[in-house]
Parts: sequence; structure tokens; C-alpha cells
Amino acid sequence: MRKRTLCCMALAAAVALGGCQSGTQQAGQTQAAAETETERVSQSETSQQEETSGGQEDGSGAAGYKEGVYTAQAKGNNGDVKVEVEFSPDAIVKVTVTDHQETPGLSDPAIEKIPQRIVDGQTLNVDAVSGATNTSNAILEAVADCVTQAGGDAEGLKAKEAQSNTAVEEMDADVVVVGGGASGSGAALAAAGKGAKVVLLEKAAGVSGAGTMAGVMFADHSSLQKEAGKEVDTQWLYDQYITDSNYNANAALVTKVISESSATVEWLMENGVRLTLLDAGYGAQYNHKGMPTTAHGYADGGSAAIQTLHQRIEELGGQVLYETPGEELLFDAQGKVAGVAARKADGTTLNIHAKSVILATGGFGGNKEMMEEYFGGKAGTGLVGTATGDGLKMAWSAGAAEHGSHVAQWFGMKYDGAKSKEMPNGTGSLTELVRNPLLFVDKYGNRFGNEEEAYESAALGTMMYNLPDAKMYIVLDQGIVDDVAEKGLADVFVDRWAHFYGQGVSYVENGKTVDLDASTENLRTPRDYTEALEEAVAAGLAYKADSIEELEQTLGMDHLTETVNTYNQLCADQNDTQYHKDAHFLYAVDEGPYYVVETALRCLGTLGGVKINEQMQAVDEANKPIDNLYVVGADAGGMYGNSYVMFEGGTLGFAYISGRVAGENAADHAAGQ
Repeated sequence: MRKRTLCCMALAAAVALGGCQSGTQQAGQTQAAAETETERVSQSETSQQEETSGGQEDGSGAAGYKEGVYTAQAKGNNGDVKVEVEFSPDAIVKVTVTDHQETPGLSDPAIEKIPQRIVDGQTLNVDAVSGATNTSNAILEAVADCVTQAGGDAEGLKAKEAQSNTAVEEMDADVVVVGGGASGSGAALAAAGKGAKVVLLEKAAGVSGAGTMAGVMFADHSSLQKEAGKEVDTQWLYDQYITDSNYNANAALVTKVISESSATVEWLMENGVRLTLLDAGYGAQYNHKGMPTTAHGYADGGSAAIQTLHQRIEELGGQVLYETPGEELLFDAQGKVAGVAARKADGTTLNIHAKSVILATGGFGGNKEMMEEYFGGKAGTGLVGTATGDGLKMAWSAGAAEHGSHVAQWFGMKYDGAKSKEMPNGTGSLTELVRNPLLFVDKYGNRFGNEEEAYESAALGTMMYNLPDAKMYIVLDQGIVDDVAEKGLADVFVDRWAHFYGQGVSYVENGKTVDLDASTENLRTPRDYTEALEEAVAAGLAYKADSIEELEQTLGMDHLTETVNTYNQLCADQNDTQYHKDAHFLYAVDEGPYYVVETALRCLGTLGGVKINEQMQAVDEANKPIDNLYVVGADAGGMYGNSYVMFEGGTLGFAYISGRVAGENAADHAAGQ
């Protein structure tokens, strides 16, 4: 991306548009407009300039409606999103989301904004709310159904164009932060806390980012750890980062981050974020049982925590601007970073002139093209659709070195999204059964490793990435289903949370409260999972046959029969001489019917891209800092090798810690210190 130069910070808006930078800036504006598309334009402004009548065949999608109230539903993230739409003879009068199962906090902006934009613009050509794309699309699909029921032209309304906006606004700040997730919010709050004039930009319509989905952050000597007598050896944490990175991590950066971990936990709690201490192995990571207690979990969830930080930023005089993505850096006449050009929801270009810029846009897990470039098509995309590499591209345009772009956070398995929606009761029960050390094979039917890594998500994800097409198939028989129905998962496999039971431990992750007592009781209760398996077969997520040979033929797995025969002999011997799985998990696959469950690689996001130093400054290939530029969180490279660390709280901890350190340094820099 080319540099966008400002000849003089003091120039008036008219001069900024037509003066010495006109060629470069106009080209930048054209490029930015093309990248963000005209659909960002405020539908409410458009509606004031367009007629809302129905009935003409002019390509606008308008048509005479049958007056009344209609209902419809469409699949969202977690289930059906139901809408109610009221029509007059010539307009969509009101759109209401009447019921949904979407994640609170993350889906709220879409549920609030999409219906109003449809009514304001009398159009279905409404841009999905960033950070809630699936919810947005479900609302639009359901409303389109209602339009058709009412006799309207849904396809025409989908094609109805919005008008462009060429307005430009100027703003001054000490520090501008691009990205309002965990790292960006931490950076903005830290800068505001030092008295800096701060502007925080967020692409989504509300609180978003990986920090809303995460559960815990690490520390070594927090007050919670001290009170519980569970402080963590600093050297142990350092060794984890260094060895898990295969000695690729920036040791100075690792040391700095660990040294600031406990202070950051205290700072978050002082600013209203409620955290609770959790022993290792609290989640699906049974392999972590017995490791040091690093995890400080959200008591109210990530969305609530980050919303609290945004409110605190505003209390300190900062501004939080949603639906305002940063698009490119501004540069002064000497070529130094001098601010950010952003795009408001109504299409207005917003030039924010600042002494310090912090990039915190969450990596590029949501950018399909970049994911394919760095990891191949089999990698898919991450969980955060708004993380499209914006910060990386901006930093690189300023001369920052590329570092860590090859690191992704592979984390366990998932299922085909479209097929999952065909599961009437969801995929939770299916996962309870198959996310255990059963027989795992690749697309050819070959066993590929120790299935105990089912209890170590980062390891399992990394193993899956190295498989053909990154697909894993889980093989089981009726015998294991019957055993679980008689004894329960905890007895057949492991009692995952026994060391928590009776303590009333709970935490919030991805918007959901997890009660470990209830989870333990669920695993200990005998349960027949046949219904879940049959639903998976009907949905196309699983395959069923009376023989392994039949499954081999159906799936085209040339080696499946041979693999099962070899595996069954290992089970009979109770000695896995192939991959050394614990004998407790050696269950023969010899009692039909037989099932094969298809899973895909799960990617949380990427973990790097821009080279930084321990002060969170972006640096060039010679490690020289880029003037006025800081990079944090998943945009920053140097903490990892080719895999996520194998202890709890590593990435969320780095996000908040790097943000806080960068915010303080950026504020000091802006103040001339």
C-alpha cells in the first residue's frame, strides 16, 4: 500500500484535499473507497434522497405490497433467527427480530442496526454488520422471505444501489488506535490514562474481536495468585514461550511481556474487568491438568470486559468510533507516520492527525486470499471476519518488516458449517462423544498420531493442518457407544474436571457461562449418543455402515480396513507400539454398526505479521523503529514460532499486555517524553 502523505499537519481541509498531496491522497481515497465499497454509505441518508414507494418496475426492487404483518426465519450462527415484518401498500414499515439464539453482545449490533437500515433505505442491499455477518445475513434472508410473501420483489430490493459519499472530515488526536478488540482497547485505555487525547477506531458496529471469544489471560504473580498461593515461576513461563516457538520467539519481547503480566491483570481489575483464577485444565485441555495456575478467566465474558474498557476510555475523555475502520496511514512531509485515514459508516472519509498510531486489527484470519497465500486453501479462515490484515498492510506501507505472518492459531476441530446447521439439536452432543482419544485417520484411512492430543487443542490443530486437505476422520463402533450409554463418558474416557468438582467453579467464554460442576455431572451420567450420531449421518457430517469395508468403499479410503485391523491388534495387545497412546484409550473397533465422523481444521486466527521490539514499536529489517508507529496483539510478530503456546492464557495475555505497554509508550511519545 502506498504512503498517504500530508504536506503539513496545520493545512485546512480544503488545502489537504487540493494541495501538495492531491495526486497521492486522491489515489488513496479512490483505492480506499473501492476496498470498502459504496455499500458502507448510511442507508438513512440515502432514504432521504430516494422515494420509498412500491409499485414501479424500475429496477429499484419496489413493488406493491400486500398490506400486513409477515413472519419468516433463517439460519444464523447458533440457530434460527426469526423476524416479523410489517408492510404498508408501498413500503416496509417495520422489521423486528422476534427470536434468536445468537451470542449476546456479539450479535446485538446486527439485531439493532440491520432492521433499521432496511426500513430507512427500503432496500435489502444492506452491508452486513462487521463482526456479526452470519446474524446480519440471517436477518436479510428472513426479511427477503417476508418481502416475497407480501408480493414484493426481493431480488430487486437486493440490487437497489446506495449512493456514494465523498465528504471528508479532519480530526486531531495525540494517539489513534486502529482496532477495538482486547489489544486495541488496552492500548487506548492506557494512553487515555496518561492524559493523552485518544481516538479508538473499530470496524465492527460494536464490541468485537478474538478477545470477546477468549476465556483467560496469563500472569505469574497477580494478587489472585498470591492470595491462592499459586504464583507461577517466571522462568517456567519464559521457557514455555521459547521452547514452544522452537527458539524462534523474540526473547527480549517475551521477557518484557511476562514482566508486565501481573501488573496488567491488576490494571484490568482496577478498571472494572472482573477476573477469576482457574487451575489448569479448566476447559477442553485435559492434558493441562497439573500445570501451573496461569489462567485468569473472565467472570462476565469477553464482550462485557471490552465494553467496560470502552466505557472507561470515554470516561477519561477518549472517543470510541464504531463502524469506522482505519484504511491507511497518513504521513507528514518527511515521510513519518502522522495519523490514520478512516471511513465512517455513512461513507465519509475521516482523516485523524495524530502524534502516535497504534495498530491492533487482529491479524488476517478473516482474509481468505491472505490465508490462502500464507497457509494454502485447506486452512480456511479464522473466527473473526473483521480481521482482514488491515493493520499489517498499513505497517508494511510505512516500512515495517514482515515477521510472523506464517503463524496461525490452529485450535482443535470443527465441522462443515452448512451441514452443521442441518443438525436439529446442534453439534454439542456429537463433540462430547468424539472429542476423545478414539481412532483418528486421514482422508486415505491412515492413522497419523497419538489420539490423546484430542485433549490438547493446539497440538491437535497443528497435526490436522499437516494432513491432506486438513481433514480428520474419527472412527468408532457401536461398542463404544454402548459402553458410554452404560457407564458415561467420564468412566469410559477421563473424568476431565474431577479436580474442580464441588468447588462451584464457573467462567464465561464466548458469551456462555461454563459451570464445571454441571459439566462434570454431565460427563459422569450414562447417556446414549445414538441420536446425535444418527443426526450427524442424516446431515452428512458422519457416515454409517455395517462393515469397515463398506465405509472404506463409500469414503474412498484405500487404507481404512488395513488401519483398523492393525489398530485392533494393538488394542488386543493393550500396547500401542505405533504412536504410544495410553492403553486406557485402546478400544477395539470391532462391533458394528460403524461410524466415521468427518471434521475440519479449526483456525482461531493468525498470530503475527509485523516485526516489533519490546516497546511494541514497529521496526524495519534492521530493527530500527518506525517513527510514531506501534503494533500490538495479533498484528505483532515475535512471540511464537509456528504454533500457539501450550499453556493457558498465552494469546489473550499478550493482547492486553502488549496493548497496555504500547498505549503508555505512545502517550509518552505524543507528550514529548
